[in-house]
Amino acid sequence: MKLIKPMKYTVNSTWAMATAPQPDRLWPSRCLIWHAADPYLYIRTTVEGRIIAGGEDEEFSNEETRDALISRKVATIRRKLARMFPDVDTKPEFAWTGCFGSSDTGLPAIGEIPGAKRCFAVLGYGGNGITFSMIAAQLTQRAILGLADPDADLFALPR
Repeated sequence: MKLIKPMKYTVNSTWAMATAPQPDRLWPSRCLIWHAADPYLYIRTTVEGRIIAGGEDEEFSNEETRDALISRKVATIRRKLARMFPDVDTKPEFAWTGCFGSSDTGLPAIGEIPGAKRCFAVLGYGGNGITFSMIAAQLTQRAILGLADPDADLFALPR
């Protein structure tokens, strides 16, 4: 039984790396950096002082093809990181890849499934999973409690 109409979405592959800990070499405030180029680059730090950098997304989901690109994609991420921070050790201690889905609007679909009382769906996080999962938790909590949310229409499930 189909519960919701399918969203227009794409499946993308993304790559990331983590350096060895180097807390004394990190930038002030250790803020998240998002270079909004195409392809984008994100850089953040961990509690133990690692640098995590990632991006280089491509629109496909074949895991063998995706996995075969780890070395090349991580080398590109590493070069970009080194240009931005020439004094850090950019050698990857860990590297990985994965797939994620994204809607055509870039927004997730969040809400109660029509015709399935008290059954909720959260779909299409894209590259903003941490932010959208928090929004989803808040919207779903308010819906369960019977409270209106002024942002609910922005993320409504397709009807």
